[in-house]
Amino acid sequence: MRKRLMGYVAAAVMSGVALTGCGSSVVEQAAQQQSTQAQTAKEEGDVQKETAEAATLDLTDKVELKINFAVGNKSRTLTYNQESPLTLPDGKVVTAGMLKPMWSYVEDTMNVKISDVTVQDMKASDMIQTESTSNFTGANIYGGSGIAERLMFYGTEGKFVNLTEMMEKGYMPNFKAYLEKNPEVQSAITAYDGNVYYVPYIAELNQFARTFNIRKSWVTDLLDVENAAYDTNDFVTYYEGYYVGENKRTGENGGTVTPKEGVDIVKKTDQSIIEIQNNLDVKNGETLTKAFIQYIKDNYDYETPSQLFLGEKAAYDIDELIALMRCIKANPKLLTDGRADTVWPMFVRQSAYREDLFRLSTYFEGSRVHGADSYQARWYIDNEGKVQYSYADEGVYNTLTRLSDMEAEGLIYSDCYDLTDKTNYRSTLWGTDEGDAPSFGFITYDWISSSTSDSLNSDIEVILPPVAKINGVWQYYIDNGRAIKPDGWAISVAGCTDEQLKRSCAVVDYFFTEEGSLLQNYGMPMLREENAVYTGPDGIDYPKFIEWVSTTANEVAKGDMSTFLRDWVGCQMPIGYQKEIGFEYQTTSERGFEGWELLQGSTTGFATYAGNGPSGENENYYKMVPPVFSLTSRQKETISDSTSIEGEDIVEYMFNIIRYQTKGNAPSGAQVAQSYEDYLNEFKNRGLELYEQTYQTAYEVMTMSK
Repeated sequence: MRKRLMGYVAAAVMSGVALTGCGSSVVEQAAQQQSTQAQTAKEEGDVQKETAEAATLDLTDKVELKINFAVGNKSRTLTYNQESPLTLPDGKVVTAGMLKPMWSYVEDTMNVKISDVTVQDMKASDMIQTESTSNFTGANIYGGSGIAERLMFYGTEGKFVNLTEMMEKGYMPNFKAYLEKNPEVQSAITAYDGNVYYVPYIAELNQFARTFNIRKSWVTDLLDVENAAYDTNDFVTYYEGYYVGENKRTGENGGTVTPKEGVDIVKKTDQSIIEIQNNLDVKNGETLTKAFIQYIKDNYDYETPSQLFLGEKAAYDIDELIALMRCIKANPKLLTDGRADTVWPMFVRQSAYREDLFRLSTYFEGSRVHGADSYQARWYIDNEGKVQYSYADEGVYNTLTRLSDMEAEGLIYSDCYDLTDKTNYRSTLWGTDEGDAPSFGFITYDWISSSTSDSLNSDIEVILPPVAKINGVWQYYIDNGRAIKPDGWAISVAGCTDEQLKRSCAVVDYFFTEEGSLLQNYGMPMLREENAVYTGPDGIDYPKFIEWVSTTANEVAKGDMSTFLRDWVGCQMPIGYQKEIGFEYQTTSERGFEGWELLQGSTTGFATYAGNGPSGENENYYKMVPPVFSLTSRQKETISDSTSIEGEDIVEYMFNIIRYQTKGNAPSGAQVAQSYEDYLNEFKNRGLELYEQTYQTAYEVMTMSK
């Protein structure tokens, strides 16, 4: 193994030999780029000169590497920390205190002795702060979740190795090739001085992230069953509708939408279902639902009313979704067979995900809130190329007021507001139907694979997003594209000898080879069927796991393959590598697989770093900002000393609107904005203008041609 790897290093550096393999996009990208290097004779000579030392890198002597990888979870470190031993397919037994098997494989392959010096359960941010006081001398490689900005900052301060220089010298040929093939990634991780200092966790770029998942039977039971025994308890409405007045959907204003190429869905009238429901003399489960069914029949040519939401022809808007939520809230007895008096139409997986509620801004006024799978990605780029802080936008404020109306109607699971509550609401509201104390929820915004797991609830199905006027164009859009995560690892300057520096570069670069990419995505070769593939809904073949993987995951991790591979095997952790979507496809239930096919076969779009999307008012609407910004010491001081935008208290300020504005029940001391002017002034008083100016300057420097 070691000889083969050394030969590869030399060949790849000196001659750009292309590797091929089973479904590894990383390898394909690297190989293609390697073949285009050294375009002129002079460049070729320079490359040979600079890479001569790297070409002779010798892995014969074992080198000790100390790695500090922190995520605040003792199960998610390089060390195996499970109470029960793990018996691998080859009979080897892994016990507590040993390296996880994938990292033992890395040891053998790269001829290193890995010492895990992570303080168990320490958050990555705390680890970086602590280690900075000793100039990062305690380890050779530092990594973890949510610390990319810190790695970049300390890199510009000379604390972490300048990887741009190392790549120029030929030490990291595969990572270099990957960046050259993916310039948007390189731009996103480049510091203000033009250099790269960390290797990021790159999560399935250009793929859907999270989307809407629902209980299918609740839709069909409400809308398709004749003579259903609807509930008759009174229901009070507050929400007044978005598609009303001059904004009604008709004609060119969203009267015709295309969920799938060749399929046009026409809304026949300008009726507003919210107005129809609000004008009912008696409002209860029966009247609200019957009015909704009649509205669907009057406006659409579906075989069954539920098709407005289900399947490839779904064409509902946000008002129609809220109308459905009302019907759900008003019919708890019908939907739960009498087991519950209360159901929750909309919920988030846990309180840490509560900002997912803000994503509904997309479907009201087309306002960008996140655009990437990160709650720190609160920036968007306007039509002039300026970065704007989304939470301060009027469209977001308007969404908060509408969410407050929904809250007053009981449409939102209110427990999610409390950050001290660490409950997994998805497991509670979807997974306890048959328990002694069942709880029931309808829709959430989450990952396809995990949400449609057979172990959770067999009734859950993926649906298309609401149709909306987004960026001036009527379209289907998901405000959640796969992103470069703010995670990764970097190499310490003070913590490395010359020998450790070279070997650290080789280890980091290894995960951008074919072998290393397969290892990180799918585990050791013994966990993959030889010459077998798994065909995803995208038509691409990916490596196939042996049965032992799923069987063992069922035994020790309740069938959660991702958790099993991370916490027991050691791969797929947020270090620097390109994660493939093939793993997620393979571990998705049949219903989830159908969900992938539904989205991929639709016209649904999402933001990418390249920013390719339907034309509209803002040409930058579909372009994601970098995962983190590279700030100078002075810029960081400016943000810290002169602004107070960052932090949970501003989110609490926003949630106060949701909780209290409509009901008028704010507790003493709670600040509740009653107008956009009041709302915006709070951000201005916190230094919004200076905050945006600082980040605009950083963005311009990061994205300029180097």
